[in-house]
Amino acid sequence: MRSPAEHTRLLSLLAILSTCLAFAIGMGLTLPLLSLLLERRGFPGVVTGANLATAGLAAIAITPFVPRLIRRFGTATYLGGALVMSAFALLLLYAVPSLWLWFPARFLLSTGLNGLFVASEFWINQLADARNRGRYIALYGAVTAGGYGIGPAILWAFGVEGIVPFLLGAGMLLLAVIPVVVARKAAPQLDPEPGPSVLHALRVAPAILLAALVFGAIDAGMAGLFPVYAVRSGYSSSHAVLAITAMSLGSIVFQYPLGYLSDHMDRRRLLMLCALFGVASAVAAPFLMPFPAALYTLLFAWGGIVLGIYTIGLTLLGERFKGAELASANAANVMLYATGLLAGPLIEGVALDAWNPHGLMAVLAVIGLAYVAALAFLPELHRTTDRPAPSGF
Repeated sequence: MRSPAEHTRLLSLLAILSTCLAFAIGMGLTLPLLSLLLERRGFPGVVTGANLATAGLAAIAITPFVPRLIRRFGTATYLGGALVMSAFALLLLYAVPSLWLWFPARFLLSTGLNGLFVASEFWINQLADARNRGRYIALYGAVTAGGYGIGPAILWAFGVEGIVPFLLGAGMLLLAVIPVVVARKAAPQLDPEPGPSVLHALRVAPAILLAALVFGAIDAGMAGLFPVYAVRSGYSSSHAVLAITAMSLGSIVFQYPLGYLSDHMDRRRLLMLCALFGVASAVAAPFLMPFPAALYTLLFAWGGIVLGIYTIGLTLLGERFKGAELASANAANVMLYATGLLAGPLIEGVALDAWNPHGLMAVLAVIGLAYVAALAFLPELHRTTDRPAPSGF
């Protein structure tokens, strides 16, 4: 029989995982869906990239205020509101008739989804401890990856036209409200007094937070523009979105082993290895496009290992910050991820058109190489951190 503490921990974990799953379904569905709809309607890559970048712009503008909103309304109430807002915005994207109205609708969707991102990361890092942090964050990453895979799978099953993908995505977001309501008393609360600002976290730990920036830029290219890259390379829309599913499945499979490694080895070295694998994958992808089985195998490993950049960075974040500082650090983490999501598509969309279509892969490789160089020189990841011996999961 579970103790009250174990029961509370389980309720918290279910609420966190349901929320991050809902966030990932929303992102995994809308990134390829809206990009492919724009491509079908004849818009150039730069317009697709600009629409993708709206998500990043919303997160940069809104995310710094999320800790204040969590403090005012409580973690569970805030999460429930963000889920409802996201579902409404997703349906609004289907209802609006004009491309230009997609921009404010996508801004609203991103506001809700990124709120889920910040609050669920704060909750999981509060729930974890030094013995199991890497594996808890890995579980969080694996469930998030699963959500990213569900989105493209919906498109593969139902196509990109019509209301069905929008209805299914909104329904899954609303279902996630239930476990949040059930676990509302277990949700962490912030002190009434304001905590440190987001900029404080950026000053204290720039190298840790850089992982989110880099992964945001890579993630946007892989999830948002890779389907367009695949279509331009001769794949059908259905097979193009299957590439995203392959990446997501790899993310599920690789996260727990990466989490185990992050609890047992130097995390800076592990971050470098993940980034280097991403560089090698970006270089290899164009040569494997004529061989779908080989390409999907590469994407399976690429998606799993490159996601480690984000989850290992998030693990370091929970190790470095606590309490109100952690809420601000998680907001900074999401804001930098969003900055990558904003800047990445703009650069990658231009590259996709300028060197059609392989410019996308070239930019992804350069981003990975720049990150490896940064990890070699930024100072705080060189410090040794004492960690207790890991416990069982």
